[in-house]
Amino acid sequence: MLFMLVLFTVSSSFSQNKDPYKATLSGHIKSAYTGLDVIGATVYLESVQKGTATDVEGNFKIVVPKGLFKVRFSSVNMKTQIIEIDLIKDVNIEVELREEVLNLNEVTVFAEKQDANVKSLDVGKNELDINKINSMPAFMGEPDVVKSLMLLPGVSTVGEGASGFNVRGGGVDQNLILQDGALIFNPSHVFGFFSVFNPAVVKSASLYKNGMPAQYGGRLSSVLDVELQEGDFNEYKGEVGLGLVASKLALQGPIVKQKVSFLIGGRASYSDWLLNRAKDLELRQSSAMFQDMNAKLAYMVNDKNKISYSGYYSRDGFKFAAESDFEWSMMNHVVKWSHIFSDRADLDVNFVVGNYTSLVKENDQNIRYDVTSIIDYQKMSVKYSYLINERHSLNAGLESTYYQFQPGNRDVITENTSLTDLNIEKEKSIETGIYLEDDFTVNSSLSIRAGLRFSHFVNLGPGIDYLYGANDSRKENNITDTVYYDNGEQIASYQGLEPRVTVNYELTPTSSIKMGYNRTRQYLHMISNTAAVSPYDIWKTSNYYIPPEIGDQLSLGYFRNFRENQYETSVEVYYKHGTDVTDFKNGKDLFMNTNLEADLLTGESNSYGIEFFVNKKMGKLTGWMSYTYSRSFRKVEGENDDETISNGDWYPSNYDKPHDFTTAINYQSTPLVSFGVNFTYSTGRPVTAPELNYNVGNLTYVNSYSLRNELRIPDYHRLDISMNLKTKPKVERWWRASWTFAVYNVYGRKNAFSVYYKNEVGSPPSAYKLSVLGSAFPSIMLNIEF
Repeated sequence: MLFMLVLFTVSSSFSQNKDPYKATLSGHIKSAYTGLDVIGATVYLESVQKGTATDVEGNFKIVVPKGLFKVRFSSVNMKTQIIEIDLIKDVNIEVELREEVLNLNEVTVFAEKQDANVKSLDVGKNELDINKINSMPAFMGEPDVVKSLMLLPGVSTVGEGASGFNVRGGGVDQNLILQDGALIFNPSHVFGFFSVFNPAVVKSASLYKNGMPAQYGGRLSSVLDVELQEGDFNEYKGEVGLGLVASKLALQGPIVKQKVSFLIGGRASYSDWLLNRAKDLELRQSSAMFQDMNAKLAYMVNDKNKISYSGYYSRDGFKFAAESDFEWSMMNHVVKWSHIFSDRADLDVNFVVGNYTSLVKENDQNIRYDVTSIIDYQKMSVKYSYLINERHSLNAGLESTYYQFQPGNRDVITENTSLTDLNIEKEKSIETGIYLEDDFTVNSSLSIRAGLRFSHFVNLGPGIDYLYGANDSRKENNITDTVYYDNGEQIASYQGLEPRVTVNYELTPTSSIKMGYNRTRQYLHMISNTAAVSPYDIWKTSNYYIPPEIGDQLSLGYFRNFRENQYETSVEVYYKHGTDVTDFKNGKDLFMNTNLEADLLTGESNSYGIEFFVNKKMGKLTGWMSYTYSRSFRKVEGENDDETISNGDWYPSNYDKPHDFTTAINYQSTPLVSFGVNFTYSTGRPVTAPELNYNVGNLTYVNSYSLRNELRIPDYHRLDISMNLKTKPKVERWWRASWTFAVYNVYGRKNAFSVYYKNEVGSPPSAYKLSVLGSAFPSIMLNIEF
């Protein structure tokens, strides 16, 4: 409350110092047909040759000298409106643009807006709208937000069917993933084949690889902020998608016209019929499924207040042959209040409640047991935005999250066994952040975004800490004492400043140089000795022995547009350094480990690289090409031998892939027919494997392993193609259909996910290559919009 009072006081003082000869024109632009926000619409005042564009919520603000103006409102495929406005004082307006239907053989639209690729303060940022995502070839015909991001420079994955993604040499747990402000701990369905984001309800996806705004914190590598649509306030609409292994449904419309709207979306898979027809017996005995649901309600209280609710639920299940069953689920509830104080100031308040649960069912012939892990959290955030003048835009706010972790609860089902039930001790923590940020235009060439975030973290009891002997490594047999903490008692606390700065210097109207620096602190850690996300992974809070990870990133880029902004090009170099990053001791089992801290190590990380990007935005042929050269290393050197990895030298991280080339191309041959092509190539990821073996008693073979991640699996490459066919629109028809035909992995490349070894009695270990998708996968999907 004190913080918000200071903000309002500051805003009042700024208001008193407002230029008396200038006025603010602000407002909101939406589609007259759908009622949805119009993103990137142009607002232009011809007499002063000044303009702006709407943001992701369809809002705009511009400061101009007082006077009478003709203001032009326009957007692609919509009719231009010119409105005469007398700006003798600040004015806020609501504008509706109507769709323009053109019956022409070919239409080329050139945007009037000066391209944000050059002009904006965003460095290391990529945005994908849902139309671009839907035009790309996808696995089994289902458009996918996460897989689309993996075609961008600096974004990669450890292999086919791997959950999560890696950004600029960072781990999968170092990405802050948000859906309408709610935390997503696992962004994938069915081990990476589908993402948790339903394309039928997604509005936009923004990925920050550097230059993170100060409002984001808690992760080292990136932020993926996915925003969902709001339901139409005027008309009922729907979408149905029918595919070979999954289908989707989305409905939206008004509950009270122009006042209350709803949106509901859901997906479900039915892939077992495909597995049952596989040649491999183990695949025929396997099963995989997922289902998810989104719901959103929006209530326009008045022209200054809006309240919305967003809900999400998902459930996954996977079973391989007669071995283990894996299940995991997520549930999030978000309530948001948006308030407009004036044409210059607004406030957003969010309340989030979330849960992530994973379940492992071990179905061994001799013993059966279930292991459950749970994350519960409650989050509150406040964001205040204030347009001081045409040079300064202020953002400030705070957020706080309360976590409760249940790392593992083992329930033994088999009777008469030595294995017993086991509960890993619960963990509680509170993470809080407060920030202030200013977007400042110095002159016509130089603009700066400077922000400062302060974060604080506290780990709370009940809990136990083990003490070890001086100069002894952390082992169970070296424990000298035990410290017990009561419920709510502080176990450990950490805090620190996180400065952020981005600079844009425009060399010419079509080129600029951008520099970005940010420091972030990560208080949550995903503990895993696998390369990809799995239900065996454990999320832990920082505590007495596990400090927060701290990351610094510096990037420098040159941005240049050609041919009236038809082509975007950029070259970015970056360097990242992290401290206290977590790793594990050699040969340790981390699953259901009651003394996990003893088997964890902390060290340093270094990542660096250069990214080339070319994007063609207009014309029949659109798409991009990117190439990234990057390296990612770690170093762990402790006081004892078992606390040191690879002799204390730098070693490649699990996701070190030096060369990465991707291309995504779409060709619109006619208004009703388009073709898509994706190609990706990357260096094989590092692995640790036996280099030699020796025998004991002529029967027992003992492996001698390489240093950590010293070897590599084969390189990865894949080609995907697709064709989209739309039915011809008719006025009397209330629905419209489209077909998507796609082939994933066209030439059937058997890309290696990993190389593993089997011990055979009386013989040396044999090497095997695991290919998750080793053949071409054709698919067909029918989409019906109504």
